[in-house]
Amino acid sequence: MTNVLVTEKENTDNQPEYQPESQTWIGMLIISAFGLLTLILLRDPAQLSKAGLSGIVGMGILGLWRWSWFVVQVVRSRLFMHVIFPRWRQKASQIPVEDLPHMCFMVPTYKEKMWVTERVFKAIAEEAKTLSQPITIMVNSSGPEENAAVRQVLEEHDPGLKHINLYLLTQKEGKRKAMADGLRELRTYGLPEDTIVALMDGDSELCPGTLRGCLPFFKLFPKLGALTTDETPIVKGSYIFSEWFHLRFAQRHYQMCSLSLSRKVLCLTGRFSLFHSRAAFDLQFIDQLQSDSLDDWLWGRFKFLSGDDKSTWFSLLRWRYEMIYIPDVMVNSLETHSGDVLKRAYSNMRRWFGNMLRSNGRAIGLGPRAVGFFPWWCLLDQRISMWTSLITPGLLLISLLTGTWLLAGIILSWVCFSRPLMLLIIFIGRPSHLKPIHFPILVATQWSSAVIKVWNQMNMAQQSWQNRGNQTVTAGSKGLAKLIQVFVSRFLLVSQILAFVVALLWWWFGVLTPFEDVASSWNNYQTPPAIVTTQIIDATEHGIYPNDHQDDAQKLQALIDSLPPEGQVQVNLPIGEIDLFQPINITRSQTIIRGQDAERTIIQAHFDAPQQESFFRIFPPVGKIGGSVSEVKLRGFTLRNVSEKNIAKASQLNGVTLERAINSTIREINLTTNGHPVILNQTQNVTVEYVTVRGTIMSPISQNEPSGDRVSAVNE
Repeated sequence: MTNVLVTEKENTDNQPEYQPESQTWIGMLIISAFGLLTLILLRDPAQLSKAGLSGIVGMGILGLWRWSWFVVQVVRSRLFMHVIFPRWRQKASQIPVEDLPHMCFMVPTYKEKMWVTERVFKAIAEEAKTLSQPITIMVNSSGPEENAAVRQVLEEHDPGLKHINLYLLTQKEGKRKAMADGLRELRTYGLPEDTIVALMDGDSELCPGTLRGCLPFFKLFPKLGALTTDETPIVKGSYIFSEWFHLRFAQRHYQMCSLSLSRKVLCLTGRFSLFHSRAAFDLQFIDQLQSDSLDDWLWGRFKFLSGDDKSTWFSLLRWRYEMIYIPDVMVNSLETHSGDVLKRAYSNMRRWFGNMLRSNGRAIGLGPRAVGFFPWWCLLDQRISMWTSLITPGLLLISLLTGTWLLAGIILSWVCFSRPLMLLIIFIGRPSHLKPIHFPILVATQWSSAVIKVWNQMNMAQQSWQNRGNQTVTAGSKGLAKLIQVFVSRFLLVSQILAFVVALLWWWFGVLTPFEDVASSWNNYQTPPAIVTTQIIDATEHGIYPNDHQDDAQKLQALIDSLPPEGQVQVNLPIGEIDLFQPINITRSQTIIRGQDAERTIIQAHFDAPQQESFFRIFPPVGKIGGSVSEVKLRGFTLRNVSEKNIAKASQLNGVTLERAINSTIREINLTTNGHPVILNQTQNVTVEYVTVRGTIMSPISQNEPSGDRVSAVNE
């Protein structure tokens, strides 16, 4: 790789003392190991089961998809850097300097700091000396004073401008117009047909060997329309801002390498990119660069304020030129920062992501055949990932608001496990050093950028550019039409966010269960639903008479035990008082015990409860190991404890006990007892509704194990 002009001391002005990188790598591995250990310790099947099959499987599929996509990008980038590109470089290095095409620079610069101008044009002058023929430089600046400063720097490093043909213009209507005017002027100078044009910012500094490292590829690949290079930031004024740029360029590096395997990139950065003159001097290219616009369904037609690099990229993409990334050539991006870091970062991200969304929609429209399948899918993924990136912070916020601390701990543990590994991968082989500050910056950037992208997609026309005099652009509509557009955009934005939140809640907390629904639909399709018939039995026909003050327990128990083993049976109890001198056991599934009404059918207990006995016990048959009883329903009567033999023991009499019962219901029952009204033990999907409890109670519902049962309208 070419040497970076800035020294480590210069690049760390006003920054904390640098720690050895090996210590940082060990620290990142420790954080990742701690996150993995915490994930293992926090696993709790009972708690995670609340998410349901769809929640857990869905998160697993999403995680597998996102991380497999990251791995694919990393593998492709390593294949390009270590296998494909070295072959390209070997062939390119064999091309003599005399055979390299003519080099031309188009540099718009606008009121840059003098130290920036000196470094930028000094580097260009030094690079011009490495070529066999003079280069052409077109500078379009803010005015005569800045033009004079540029000429002075160039003459200091190239006396008499022996290696440079310099042309100077003055900007009139912003950067886009300045670049277009410069290109129109250059195309009239009779430059060679194979001229290569550099479109670069006035704050980009070429490193030694940049031109010799890039120009041969235009000879090597006849269909090459443009290329761009690696970048490193040199930031004065903010340590956090500088490290944020180091992180962004590290992420950009592996993504660009991956895409170059398809001979395409997703952006020809405006900081420094080289274009073949057959594209750069094309009038359609120049016109689109100057007046690029978008026809939006909501905002109508509006011009692009910034994003000239996206306009040039789209022109070449549409014309199916090849575009590559040169990973061993570095350009320094010079930045001066002052003021609020968060405000500046937010402004930059709004501008970057707005330009991305405005351009990638029309690029997706070109189709995978024109763009190439992998780059086209990358464009599509940019639209999807803005939502998938919000799932983790969304679940974290929900878990914190609802007090689901275990879920919050699992999410934070996953972040601590995964993000340090991601940083270690993307910083391998980088000239920038991995530092501890990159961990929180990465997490904050991933989550905040997703939010900004979501906002931008419904506000395409709103643009601002603080670096260029705080310029702003909005849609051309006025009055009522403008109000309607703003209202619709806000409505759609809020609707999308609410839909995302609702889907997240439904999905994770088991309301939305697509996997279970598909399985159920498949089972229903395979097995036609059977017609369920209910056999009705009148209890009085089996000797159970109300208000006779006789023991009805033995007769009711005998009736239940005599029921056929299969089929749904309903036993109707009569109006009046039914006396029980022993508890009733129900071990049969599909059994319904129904009274005439809670106020009209009264079941009275005349027995003590020495061992926490209940009026009714619902459990599987004795000896049925691991089995369960299902679809048992009790409804429409009152349970009253009238035992007077031992008040202390009578107070322990419970209402209904369910053990290993599933899909069962207790409904419209009044309870007069001092024990537990309902006891649930290893149950699932038991519904308790409209149960009224009278007297002093210990607990309305006693639940020995988490079951996910539904309890509603329990009154005291």
